[in-house]
Amino acid sequence: MATKKIVPLSWVALDPDYANRAGYDPDFLGIKVPVPKLSKELKRKATLGVLAYEHFSVLLNPDRRLAFWTAVNIDGANEKRLANRAADAWWTDDRDKGAFKPYQVTNTFYRTSGFERGHLVRRLDPAWGADDDEAARGEADSFHFSNCSPQIPALNKQWWGKIEKHVLDTANANDQQICVFSGCLFTDADPTYKKLKIPLAFWKVVAWTVGTGNPKLKSLAFFVKQDEAVAKLIKAKGVQPLAVELGTVPEAIQGYQTTVAELAAQTGLSFGDLAKEDVDVYAGKRANRLAPLAFNAIDVYRRLRRPSDLFTE
Repeated sequence: MATKKIVPLSWVALDPDYANRAGYDPDFLGIKVPVPKLSKELKRKATLGVLAYEHFSVLLNPDRRLAFWTAVNIDGANEKRLANRAADAWWTDDRDKGAFKPYQVTNTFYRTSGFERGHLVRRLDPAWGADDDEAARGEADSFHFSNCSPQIPALNKQWWGKIEKHVLDTANANDQQICVFSGCLFTDADPTYKKLKIPLAFWKVVAWTVGTGNPKLKSLAFFVKQDEAVAKLIKAKGVQPLAVELGTVPEAIQGYQTTVAELAAQTGLSFGDLAKEDVDVYAGKRANRLAPLAFNAIDVYRRLRRPSDLFTE
């Protein structure tokens, strides 16, 4: 509810203690929403622990040096109005005697790469709290390289940061609270550029509750692909277009809504109750359509013209 402007901490010294960061809260919505579970294959690769920040957590993929997943609690009713943004400053997470440092992609890659340092947990998502210090700490924590991913500018600016805002604006989320999971879609077809395998798509799963007294859990799932734009940037003929999997749309940047269950199958992650048909708003719409009527069917991947095309109810 506070509207006081505060000075963002993202470009000044960071508190390196981390002892005051509780990370993602699975009970935030009043209905338990745990972090994604990794498949047996992915568990063998997950040799690093979860990194806890202010209002969000990150699990790094040590093979790819990017996140398996991020998980954030967003309290839209208690977000702070941040001061005007200055030039971004990013830093590595050096806790545990630097154990995580080799598994973070830093400015050595991003400088002159053509890719933007794309937040997985967006800058404003954790910028809320009981006081200005808590909110600013959350915003500052979002600038860790562990929360960073190589994104084409059009994806980062036009799509990635607008999904949560659309849900908060349209989904009638209780007390304006949502939980968001985000990550990279890792595939064998991802091209190597400057010694880094570039994800050709990213994903989000959003959870919220509706109703009072006996609130009901709701969810949606979303992919955005950058395969054609990546191929153009790095001039790689061998890039396999993800449009083949997500729909035959040869566009540089393209978003798709899908079911949580389908996203889980693609990523190797499990989202528990969020994949149920009576929870997933898109799965519910598909189940309620008359399947034999082609004109009334909803595809596994629904092409979106803009983030506001997402089904939220």
